[in-house]
Amino acid sequence: MSDNTSEYININTDQDLAYLIRKIGDGPIFAEAFKFEPACLRDQLLTALGIQIDEFEQKYFFYDAESNFHISESEHGYLWISTMGLVAKGKLTNNQYVNACEFQYVALSLLLNKAIDLCDDETIYDIDSYSYGYLSKITPTLFNNILFYFETFGKAYLAISNVSIPKTHKLSVIFSQVRQTMFNLHQNDTRFHAQILCTFEQLVKYIGTIPGNFKEQFVKYDDNSGDHTVINFRHNELNKIKNSIDFSYDFIMSYYYDKENVMYLKQGFFIRLLDMAKNDEEKQRITETYGYLKECQ
Repeated sequence: MSDNTSEYININTDQDLAYLIRKIGDGPIFAEAFKFEPACLRDQLLTALGIQIDEFEQKYFFYDAESNFHISESEHGYLWISTMGLVAKGKLTNNQYVNACEFQYVALSLLLNKAIDLCDDETIYDIDSYSYGYLSKITPTLFNNILFYFETFGKAYLAISNVSIPKTHKLSVIFSQVRQTMFNLHQNDTRFHAQILCTFEQLVKYIGTIPGNFKEQFVKYDDNSGDHTVINFRHNELNKIKNSIDFSYDFIMSYYYDKENVMYLKQGFFIRLLDMAKNDEEKQRITETYGYLKECQ
């Protein structure tokens, strides 16, 4: 995966190094990336800080809990130095919509993992138990985050495709734009079309069945009076949701980093499925399930 640290502070002279050492010792606190050229300046820094070079190169990091000092060397050729402790060094990408999708994927994945763990707790079947009570909290939270995830996913896809992003939370509008873009870019009849866009469409259709002029952005305020969504807490159902989210996230990252060579966008998916069928009965099932992949715009 590409490294997103795009700006480094260059340490090129003894004066640069002396300034950095004073900054580490006297403040202000900071967390920044540094490149050392020539490389000997890096070793001089470690020595000045009392860090054994051989030991550092075994783990490529050093952390002092007492002083809250963290230093680590990246495979991309820079040192990350923090005098404020362990902090993240930056966002994943330079695309705000891809970043938003990443943030929401992390939040939703944690929720799904918690929901799956709940299924392993036998007390969940006792309606007076803490675990069962947790269902009333995690159900709307999951639904809210699933909706927001697909909003960020759709907008990330459009952004990577260099298509204007609709200024709306309405998933039906975002889905329509994503679908149109897919056909415009000849990305139909692909795994993206069959395994990801189909899930997005199912969610949009479900929202359409909720009475009361459902508004996606109102979910977080519990302000859709007609919404009585429930989630079936069974391993297979939750894992289906998780797999769909994982597929879509993997696609977005692949699309962002290698736009011209994404396995999810290889056309001819329907024919490949038919070619793998063992008999006519299986071919018939594939045709009934995925026949829509052959449709034109």
